[in-house]
Amino acid sequence: MSSKILFSPIMLGKVEVRNRVALAPMGTGNYNPDGTVVEEAIPYVEARSRGGVGLIISQFAAATKFQRFPLMAANDDRLIPSLKKYADAAHKYGAKVFLQIATMGGADPLGSYAPSAIDIPWYAVLPKELTKEQVEQVINEFIQAAVRAKKAGFDGVELHGAYGYLIAEFISAFSNKRRDEYGGDLEGRMRVPVEIVRGIHRECGSDFPVGFKFNAYEEVPDGNDLETAVKIAKIMIDEGVVYLQPATMSTGIAALGLMKYPGVPILYHPLDVSIPVAEYIKRHVGDAVPVMAFGGIKTPEMAESILAQGKADIICLGRPLLADPEWVNKAMEGRRIRPCIRCNVCHYEAVAWVRRLACTVNPYLFREREEPLKPARRRKRVMVIGGGPAGMMAAIVAARRGHEVTLYEKENELGGLMIPGCQPPFKSDIRDLLEYLRAEVADAGVEVRLGQEVTPSMVRKAKPDALVVAIGAKPVRPRIKGIENMKTMTAAEALLHPENVGDEPVIIGGGTTGCETGLYLANHGKKVTIIEKMIELMPFDEVGYKYTTTVLWDMLKKAGVRAICKSEVLEVKPSSVVIRIGESKPFEISADTVILSIGMRSDEKAARALKAACRKSYVIGDSRSPGRIKDAIQDGDRVGRLI
Repeated sequence: MSSKILFSPIMLGKVEVRNRVALAPMGTGNYNPDGTVVEEAIPYVEARSRGGVGLIISQFAAATKFQRFPLMAANDDRLIPSLKKYADAAHKYGAKVFLQIATMGGADPLGSYAPSAIDIPWYAVLPKELTKEQVEQVINEFIQAAVRAKKAGFDGVELHGAYGYLIAEFISAFSNKRRDEYGGDLEGRMRVPVEIVRGIHRECGSDFPVGFKFNAYEEVPDGNDLETAVKIAKIMIDEGVVYLQPATMSTGIAALGLMKYPGVPILYHPLDVSIPVAEYIKRHVGDAVPVMAFGGIKTPEMAESILAQGKADIICLGRPLLADPEWVNKAMEGRRIRPCIRCNVCHYEAVAWVRRLACTVNPYLFREREEPLKPARRRKRVMVIGGGPAGMMAAIVAARRGHEVTLYEKENELGGLMIPGCQPPFKSDIRDLLEYLRAEVADAGVEVRLGQEVTPSMVRKAKPDALVVAIGAKPVRPRIKGIENMKTMTAAEALLHPENVGDEPVIIGGGTTGCETGLYLANHGKKVTIIEKMIELMPFDEVGYKYTTTVLWDMLKKAGVRAICKSEVLEVKPSSVVIRIGESKPFEISADTVILSIGMRSDEKAARALKAACRKSYVIGDSRSPGRIKDAIQDGDRVGRLI
């Protein structure tokens, strides 16, 4: 890709950054209890630096000893050698690196201190109120964290004043009810970040860069609006910060997706839904300091357009750089980029469950040292049966290791359940992944045979050295009285052929697939009812987190989809279905189509027969155990490396 701006250098104070792409600060879900950098973070950082990123902003580093929840930290001199490893990893391939200094404050789930001891949705545990002396201690500890960052070799620091963490808590009138000099009007609420920046410049020198991330829009009572955000920005510009990274915040994680400017746009959101926040700040601060834009930026073309239109100066990429650490180099060279599908698996794993960072499309995330493929010791003839994501991934990896791979698919195109899954316009991210995998199969030199259903006798006749069974799973079909009385189809069939669905479909099963199908059909003018036996829709998705599912549920309501939970279909009649809610009396609702979406079941008999036809066989993906795209891709990669 030719770019006039994206790949041009930019100055952050007196630090030159080689291009306009920054790695966003993201939690990794993997932490040492003593605050040192985890070993896996070093190759993770090195990979993004090698991939061409201009600036790496570290994950959250606890700046104070008030922080109880164990994260990477910079609150003690003993941590300097560990932090130096992080900085060295970023510098190894030419990136610049800033340490994000922060503390959770009232948002600490283990309990801590906040500007005010009040009960608000940002806090899981009622915090204690910081005394004036403790506030001064916090300010000094932030300053000393920056001193340690400089000693460790970081090029600068980012002061984290966003989300529901301590600095944001001081700035926002929603969380700061103090009546001393650290509360009250905006000047008082800004005193803590101002004094921190002044102290950093005093201790580290005026040339040591400080960036500032802050809530430019808060969808909470008395929260920051965009006009207030401009005032905050100008105060910090006057204090000498070298960039601004505007963020957004709501009452909590589940509500973030329902905001006017979603904090982390997902596949159901338009790509550019959050960009207006950065654009507004940029328009009002001009060229005083660079402004970062982030959220839903996937492609180099979109990134270049944002810069060219003057909406921002730097593109901050989070999930796309998890999906493909070579994003920048590939963009510069015009190579294919592994697409982020905005599924939020990464956010869910690292933030909600505090587990090791994971990615649906990149099985090597936080396992970068395992990524390089080892050439096969002996070239083998490999037969892969099934062209879904598991089969495609296994074929790609095996072929790139040097094997002769033939991929068989009974349908006339590769993709499996990704094909119906990407039919709704709001699932275009899945289509991006499908097209990527198809192109990778072709580039890997895999022979593809479409429209061929493989039998065990065909396997025995072909005599492959290795067989990969990736035939997928079959929809579960319930036994319901009279179901033969009405047109019945699976969710996949309904997604592929909405024109074959009647005007009043009833969807049995309110998981994500059933809900997406219901939304798609409602957008086609159908009067949709979803029947779910559990107490809520999507009951097993994002348990306790509810970011993605909350957005989808809101879309269903706006589309007029009716949901009946704690219910079951007892009988299907020619023009209605009989439903019972709990133990109540059954009743009928009008319907002309039944759509089944109650899960998938592996076809163990078929998989077993195929597996028995070759001595060296592997069963993967939904054939082994029905799961998500992430599970299929990881399984395919695993087996492609084993052969």
